[in-house]
Amino acid sequence: MRAEDRVPPLGLAGFAALVLLQLLVTAAPLALLPFLGLHLARMSAAPAFWTAAALAAPAVTTLAMTPAWTGLARVLSLPSLIVWTGIFTAASCAIIAVASDPVTLLAGRLVQGLAGGGVVLALAFRAAGRSAGRGFAAMQQAVAAGCLLGPLVGGFAFEREQLGLLMLGFGGLILVATSAAAASRDLSAEPDEESPSGRADSSDLSLLCAGLCGSAGAFAFVAFFPAWANAYDPALYTPGLIGLLHSLSWLVALLVLPLWARVMDGVSPVAALNLSLIGCALGFAAVPLGVGLAGIVALRLLQGALFAGQAPALFAAVEAVSPSRTAAMARARASLTLGQLVGPFVAGLALVPLGPSGALFAAAGLSFAGAVALATAAHPLRTIRSRAR
Repeated sequence: MRAEDRVPPLGLAGFAALVLLQLLVTAAPLALLPFLGLHLARMSAAPAFWTAAALAAPAVTTLAMTPAWTGLARVLSLPSLIVWTGIFTAASCAIIAVASDPVTLLAGRLVQGLAGGGVVLALAFRAAGRSAGRGFAAMQQAVAAGCLLGPLVGGFAFEREQLGLLMLGFGGLILVATSAAAASRDLSAEPDEESPSGRADSSDLSLLCAGLCGSAGAFAFVAFFPAWANAYDPALYTPGLIGLLHSLSWLVALLVLPLWARVMDGVSPVAALNLSLIGCALGFAAVPLGVGLAGIVALRLLQGALFAGQAPALFAAVEAVSPSRTAAMARARASLTLGQLVGPFVAGLALVPLGPSGALFAAAGLSFAGAVALATAAHPLRTIRSRAR
């Protein structure tokens, strides 16, 4: 690789600001999420209802905003969209920080979805990368780092009853990172052409279905792995060990993403997506088979490595078949968001008749269904290559 190929088009300082922004936008909500129910229990006599509402709130506004991004991209530059994301995310942090009742906290979570970080920052990383693989893999590395950082600092702050102060700190840092990223003069997206119909074709829909199923399988597994572990060996699988296993999965994801970038750019993003979906399905299904602690550790590391490439591959593949990059990013993000809602629901249905192992097998089935969606596409997807800059 030539030395100049290792330097992002917008320069190292601008790229570092973009990475920091993605990390903070990911870490801020995750600092609250593991303790959301406990936090709401201090505010309301009905924490279960408010916890469910607050969990779903960002997804509601994220999905509602999906059709709007193409129009916003026509009238706002990419730096302006980054400012939009930063301001709304910081506002969400501030509202959550000062919330003393469930309604205010719910409002903060709704504002989080309006920020559209999953769409705008995907556009920014794509514009900053010299290829789809490198751009989206770098984005996912920042996401993985945020997933590691958020719960750690959130737990520390929650124990000391300083969660509000932490959220205010996140909001301030997000504004600083937003200013630095938006000030990069070389940050610009390629012209965003629209098809006359503005509709996704069958290949696009197959990819979106695959993304939804993959996201559903992963979130179903994360939601019900603690229930399986507690039923299997509660003395061994303590909350601390379960949290450590989850963190290790994100750590290995952070390390292997450059390899996924090579697969996306050198082979195809669809091949990478297929590998991730099938690998995750097998990994999820193997957990209930009684492989012991060492086997579970190995499987969680493998799952982290395999799942790492899923979102970047989906973004790169959908972009390659869509006439509009903005619409592609918005649709891909919507499919992942829907998967986060569908997965735990489907696995929950399997939990009652089949027990915790059944919920994990349901997670595996969802991920495998994503691979089936790619295989049964009306138009062959295996020849898709990442779109050149």
